[in-house]
Order: sequence, then C-alpha cells, then structure tokens
Amino acid sequence: MKFRLLLAFILFLPAVVLADSSALILSGVPGSPDHAEKFAKWTEGTRKALVEKFGFSPERVLVLSDKKTAQADVRAAFATLKQQLKPTDSFFLFFIGHGSGEGDYKFNISGPDFTAAEYNKLLSTLSVGRIVIVNGTSASGGAIEAFAGKNRIIVTATRSGQEGNDTVFYEYFLEALQSTAADEDKDQKISVWEAFKYASAAVERFYKEEGRLATEHPQISDNGADKTGATIKDPPLLARSTSFQVDRPIVSSDPRVQALLNEKKDLEQKIEFLRVNKAATPDAEYEKQLEDLFVQLALKNQEISQQEKKK
Repeated sequence: MKFRLLLAFILFLPAVVLADSSALILSGVPGSPDHAEKFAKWTEGTRKALVEKFGFSPERVLVLSDKKTAQADVRAAFATLKQQLKPTDSFFLFFIGHGSGEGDYKFNISGPDFTAAEYNKLLSTLSVGRIVIVNGTSASGGAIEAFAGKNRIIVTATRSGQEGNDTVFYEYFLEALQSTAADEDKDQKISVWEAFKYASAAVERFYKEEGRLATEHPQISDNGADKTGATIKDPPLLARSTSFQVDRPIVSSDPRVQALLNEKKDLEQKIEFLRVNKAATPDAEYEKQLEDLFVQLALKNQEISQQEKKK
C-alpha cells in the first residue's frame, strides 16, 4: 500500500527536460501599433524567461520577429537548429502573432506564409527527442492535426481554425512562465501541463469577468493523443513530465562520484521513459519495473552520499 501511494505521488512529479534544450520564438507581422507592442512584450518576455529562469543558453534561443520572419529566415533558423540539436535534446517552438484557419492553418509572417504542414516538414528535419509547440495565435487549433505526434506536446489558444478572433491565451501562458503561481506541486519547476492549465483557467476567468462569450478555447495534444482541454481528469503524462527547466548535469571533481552521478542520471531517465510509456506496459509489470528502478535509485543516492562523506 505504501508503494502504491508513493507511485501515485511520483507519477505526477514533473521531470526536467532531458539533456539540453533549444527554442525558436516566431513573432509574426503585427499589422498595427497595438499588436506590435503586445507581440514584442510577449516575445521578449518568453526569451527572458527561457534564458534567465529556465537555464537555456542564450545562443540556443532563436528569435525572429516582424519582417525577419520571412520564409528564408525561418528556413535558416531551422538549419541552425539542426546543427544544435541532438537526439536526446528537447525543442520548444513558440508562435506569437496572427493565424488564419480558412482551409490549412497559416501563421502570418513577412511575405508568403507557411502552412502548418510546411512547418511540420521543417520540424521533421530535426533529430530531437522531444518537441513542444506553443501556438498562441488566432485559429491556432487548426494546426493541431498537422503538428501532433509521438514525443510531441502541442498547446494552442483555440479549439479550431474557426476561432479567428484575437486571443488572450498567450498573455496568461507567459504569466505562468514568469511567476511561481503556476507551480502547482511547488517543486520550483513549471511543467508544460501546469503552464497550460494555469493559462486555460485565466482565459476562462477573463471572459467571465468581461461578460463576453468566449471566442477561444485552449487545447493540448499529448504524445499524439486527441486534443483536449484543461479539465481532463487524468493529466497527460508527457506534458506533466516535461518542464521548461533545462537539465544541467551535475559535475564532480571526484571521478568516483561523477561515475555514480552518471549512473543516477541513467536511472532517472529510465524511470521517465517508463512513466511516459505507461500505457504500453501491463499494470502489474509497470509497478514492478517502477518499484525496482526506485529501489536502485535510492541505493544509488545512498552510494553517492557515502562517497561524498569520504572526501
């Protein structure tokens, strides 16, 4: 019984992003001074949070905005990312601006727009372990089907391509990244699910307080599953176990301690892999494997502690 309680608790602890992380922030053509000011605020706020709060290397956060978002610029950014990213890394893509969903979803950039399918082709050129897409534009729900897939988390401001009005979702999603209010389990990390849940609730409050009919309904697609809102009973595992925090390896000057730390990291990654792929494992076997791994992890922590005391 104690293990079952521990298991239930562990399953909802967000893990840090595996290995290193890169991000591309696309801030499209604003169309008006008010939109330009708002999009610039969201863009810089996102860049600053990734670098200063979550530990992204500055050179691994690429930003394209307004006239610098032409197709050639976007292709060049993906070429850079292709060189940066490794199979164990994670990639975060942010869409800030206007979108349209009449037929294929399009993100409004300088010059001819790319469709969601064309962005998906660019994404397929990356050798990366995990992809998180946060699309805060109008009509963004129209891009879910093109983007969804294994090891991907897709967050959108709207339910479909027909919800074409200006959105407020990204304002609250950025607020979730910048503050501690979205940290539901108080582990000092913000998971994708926590940020989505926080922003979704704030969007609902906004329309109620304004006395307006909601024209946006945030959605999330996790690991190829169908889109859903934030009120789902069981939080999606991939989004719940993926945080924005970059996983910086712990380094020790003692080679014996470093070897143990490496073994500990390997066990943590095995645990996360098992958690994310829970649906593919029978319940009894899943609990047995997870229990064995946590026993190994506890013993490894004990070894590390004993070795450090010898210094």
